Amino acid sequence: MPFNRLLTEWRRLWGSVAFRLTLNYSLLAAGTTAFLLIFAYGKIVDLLQLQFSRQVTLAANRLTTHYEYQGLIALQQELEQLLSDQTDIDTEMYLLVSSTGVRLVGNLELIPVEEDDVQVPALDLLKESDTPILLNVLREGAPITGLLTLRQLSNGATLIVGRDIADMREIQGLIGNAVIAATLVAVFLVMIGTTIFRRELRQRVQAIRETALRVGTGELTQRVPDVAEIDEFVQLRYDINYMLDRIENLMTGVRNVSDSIAHNLRTPLARVLGRLEKARQGSRDPDELVAAMDAAALEIMELISVSEKLLLIAEAESGLRRQDFSVISLQALMADVYELYEPVAAESSITLVLDQHTEAVSVQADSDLLASAITNLVDNAFKYAGPGSTIKLCTTRRKGKACIIVKDNGAGVPADELARLGTRFHRLKPDAPGFGLGLASVRAIVALHGGEVEFLDAGPGLEVNIMLPNITEW
Repeated sequence: MPFNRLLTEWRRLWGSVAFRLTLNYSLLAAGTTAFLLIFAYGKIVDLLQLQFSRQVTLAANRLTTHYEYQGLIALQQELEQLLSDQTDIDTEMYLLVSSTGVRLVGNLELIPVEEDDVQVPALDLLKESDTPILLNVLREGAPITGLLTLRQLSNGATLIVGRDIADMREIQGLIGNAVIAATLVAVFLVMIGTTIFRRELRQRVQAIRETALRVGTGELTQRVPDVAEIDEFVQLRYDINYMLDRIENLMTGVRNVSDSIAHNLRTPLARVLGRLEKARQGSRDPDELVAAMDAAALEIMELISVSEKLLLIAEAESGLRRQDFSVISLQALMADVYELYEPVAAESSITLVLDQHTEAVSVQADSDLLASAITNLVDNAFKYAGPGSTIKLCTTRRKGKACIIVKDNGAGVPADELARLGTRFHRLKPDAPGFGLGLASVRAIVALHGGEVEFLDAGPGLEVNIMLPNITEW
């Protein structure tokens, strides 16, 4: 049925947030406009009535003064002149009654006024009022509404002066019609504006919806297209595209991690299985069985270490550890790392140096995570710089940020490999021990702290800079 379709369409429109917001705002604007117009209408009507009252009062005062100076006969002649001069004959009203109640001159006749089903003489109402009042009277036999005032003359005669308010009513009607027309036009424009705004907003959001739907079906490379217009949705597009970039990077990272885990863990697992199978099928010599179990246990411990590092990277990238942040001194943290590794460096014929001119710098950080990142860098320097090398540790400020520096004078890293440092399971030397997760965990931890990692050619050696925000930047 047409009514049901109309009701369904209205419910669909009302379900639109853009429609409701625009309609409510437009109705508020239209209501405000109507209120202002009605208020202005009332003020204009009051002003017109005040102007008419002033004219009637001035005319009554002038005629009263004329009587006081020239007498009743002169006043009667003046009224006759006013009624016959063809000026304002359609609006002016006069009545002069003698002290004995005899009608001397005039063009109006008073009629009683009904109040609470009781007829009250109009003359009594005029005598009680100091200002002009509206009364229904007869002017030359025709019923009209006039604004009348009364003056009691000194000889007992009564003077009534009035004005037909037909002109005022006509002006009121014109203004009232204008207010109604303006209100109707405002409501019509509200509906038109609501429809246009809803359509415009839907067009702005359509690109975002289409992108979200395509991303939801697995097309992670889709992005909200840029537009030439600069509006409120520009920043939203940037934020959504940034979020999609982040999601794509995370999904790519998950795939890479899965592939890398399958590739890198398959070999140690196969070694563990091979050694256990060989021990099971081999001799029953207890020493050989113990050696096989020890080797398998060592491989499993390495796998556990890999799993812990992957878990650490996942926690850091997801921000789960951020609630543990506190103010820490980088100088104290570097001193702890130096004390931990100095004996190991001596045994490995490596010189570990803590710069005594290290600048005191404090940051908001998770001390355990940041210490883990620094120890990973030191372990990496030990592994690749080798015996006879020097490893320098220091903290400073650079470019308004706190900076941790771990520098060695070893063989260094080829220039084309610097950009790949920190990639999961990437190793410069495939035959070197480890799984290539140390620098990846460093990148993840530093990213969690809102910083960045720089790998620089120290010529010779490698310099790693960890740039962290100062306390005031958090």
